[in-house]
Amino acid sequence: MISRPVQLKTGLWMDALIRRAEAAGSFAVVSRRGDRDAGSVVVLVRSRSALTLYIPERDFDGVRVWRAQTGTEAELSEVIERRADFDPDLNVIEIDDQEGRHFIEETVLDPELSQDDAADALAAAKAVFRDR
Repeated sequence: MISRPVQLKTGLWMDALIRRAEAAGSFAVVSRRGDRDAGSVVVLVRSRSALTLYIPERDFDGVRVWRAQTGTEAELSEVIERRADFDPDLNVIEIDDQEGRHFIEETVLDPELSQDDAADALAAAKAVFRDR
């Protein structure tokens, strides 16, 4: 049996992220409030040169990881609105950091897989599911 790490309540996790950002000299705020006990969270980071949205997902072992997605204000706002339509308990944290730091302590995946990485991932998936 695989044991999963204990996961904090959403509100406590959000407060900790905001404190880490502010302790590093960045500005952080909850721009959309959802359920503080069990709602999901996305993190929007504004830097000098980019806007990046971090979205949580589960890896093959069920551990939460974060996928980064870059885009324009309109594109990322649309992504957030689609998620909010699906999940009314969605929380959005916005971080303004000149260097583009996200302050997320869990694993953060690159915004885009390179062609080689994508080919490796496809080959690994085919190997896993070959006999099924």
